Amino acid sequence: MEKNNLNHNLDFNDIPEGNNADVYANFKEKLESVQTFPGLYAFKFILTGGVDKIKELREVLPEEEFIETPSKTGKYISITVKKWMQDADAVVDIYKKVGEIKGVMML
Repeated sequence: MEKNNLNHNLDFNDIPEGNNADVYANFKEKLESVQTFPGLYAFKFILTGGVDKIKELREVLPEEEFIETPSKTGKYISITVKKWMQDADAVVDIYKKVGEIKGVMML
């Protein structure tokens, strides 16, 4: 039986903003210590800016199912995307691309 290891014990504050190589290297190291690859990885995002931001996010993850949960006030949308990832480098690459979208907070 395969162990379910979706982002356990990962401090989401370790996910960087921008493209600082040192910060991404730190995140990659921590990710590899808590996540088994290849494996299912749950990306989580908070979006402000509505439908346009969802379209931009879909450009980065075009084939994936988005689980969308609006906030009670409707100001934010929480997006969860589960994707089979081969390694931590592939996860970091996606976070780098998403990091270029304004109005998206990566968790």
